[in-house]
Amino acid sequence: MSFGHQYALSRRGFCICCAVASGFVATRGWLDPSRAYAEAQNLVDLIRDQAAKTPIKVHKLRGGVSILEGSGGNVAVLTGVDGKVFIDAGITASRKRILEAANGLSRDPITHLINTHWHFDHTDGNAWLNAEGAAIIAHENTHKHLLAVQRVEDWDFNFPSPPLAAVPTEIFSSEKTLKLNGSTISLKHYEPAHTDSDIICHVR
Repeated sequence: MSFGHQYALSRRGFCICCAVASGFVATRGWLDPSRAYAEAQNLVDLIRDQAAKTPIKVHKLRGGVSILEGSGGNVAVLTGVDGKVFIDAGITASRKRILEAANGLSRDPITHLINTHWHFDHTDGNAWLNAEGAAIIAHENTHKHLLAVQRVEDWDFNFPSPPLAAVPTEIFSSEKTLKLNGSTISLKHYEPAHTDSDIICHVR
């Protein structure tokens, strides 16, 4: 057995370890394996609950770009005359605080949302951002994944397909360029990566 294989830990195993450690802190004793596994299965609910109460921190960068931290995956916002462009949507439970933070940057409407991949901490807020007026742009694999139930074996969890309002309507296969708010936004698909739908967003 190689050294790397001997010490490899899956995300599922990592989550269970975290649940065991959390249980030890909470109960001042070790959880039995079945209890630890049950805690790990609730990971998605824990992430959503955390997003519902975590403050949103605003990090202003340059060129009208800011990062909103605290809603699962980070959310980037590009402000300007063409309206606010969101890069990733965070988790719906953060909606009120994300809106407050974004409106603190600019009172312009939200016009575009780019999903960097399909995972729920980056797309859970798609529906409400679309309701605010955002056209949703993503790689074709993000579109495909959001149209069907997604099984994540490591978490022993099925993510249901979201409402159609949350599914990207502007899709591409390799590269796409947007010109918004005085910037050029270059989108490019990379594979293999974190998922088969990962893209980078380069704002120039």
